[in-house]
Amino acid sequence: MRVAFTIDDLPLWPHTPYPDGYTPEGIAETFIAGLERHGISGVYAFCNSWSLLERPELARVLDAWCAAGHHVANHTHGHPKLNEVEAARYIEEIDLADRHLARWTERAPGRYFRYTLNQWGDTEEKRARVKAHLDAKRYRAAEVTSWFFEWRYNAAFEKCLAAGDREGIAWLQASFLEFSVAQLRYDVELCRRQFEREIPGIALGHNVPFFADVFDGFLQRLIDEGLEFVSLDDAANDPVYDRAASVVTPEFLVYQQKLARAAGDRPVRIAPDARDDFDRVEAMAA
Repeated sequence: MRVAFTIDDLPLWPHTPYPDGYTPEGIAETFIAGLERHGISGVYAFCNSWSLLERPELARVLDAWCAAGHHVANHTHGHPKLNEVEAARYIEEIDLADRHLARWTERAPGRYFRYTLNQWGDTEEKRARVKAHLDAKRYRAAEVTSWFFEWRYNAAFEKCLAAGDREGIAWLQASFLEFSVAQLRYDVELCRRQFEREIPGIALGHNVPFFADVFDGFLQRLIDEGLEFVSLDDAANDPVYDRAASVVTPEFLVYQQKLARAAGDRPVRIAPDARDDFDRVEAMAA
């Protein structure tokens, strides 16, 4: 298995506040240290720029990320979903982030954009207009073939944290490592079926407290399973990604699932042998 690892939503997770003891700076430092320990360099962080206007001191998170040998890319200004806004509004968001993130993105070897929630638009008009704008600005769409649902684990983790449920937290941490392996293997197999060969995958994690706590063990577990980390540039250069943003996508899916569903197939999202654990996480997070 060959996979490029990426991070979304630096410098500040936009959906929920951090619990006591966690900060954007601390989480980024944990990621940087873990990547260094495992010899992984040149990781792209897909960033929203809204928080830099509200909290200018967060620029040091991106400074530290780049100083450690990693890169910054565009993930819109305020994290709107293309399927919920007009194309013109989404294009404005791309351009705002392009301006506010320029001091970091211009240092990266590649010029990448990642769609929020990996959605290419719920109408052909949206898909085509946004894709044309990205092409005109020389952005490449950075796809995702595997995510690990750590944001759902994080929701369950925060419930356990608030309740002082140490046993629940221990179970979440242990099960996540096993879930990550099962999900990655499932995603690799779906890619093999969809593209009729093994491709270099692109994986995604988010800057949430739970993921920071398990990050070092997560990387080690994947390496122990034989995963080879490659650069995003190496993965994205595979012609299999030429179909990025090529179809309307009303759902929240990874790359191979979007193409499969456009062709009439409907593979399940969660690895079947990890479904029971995931359902337990969902119940804990509810």
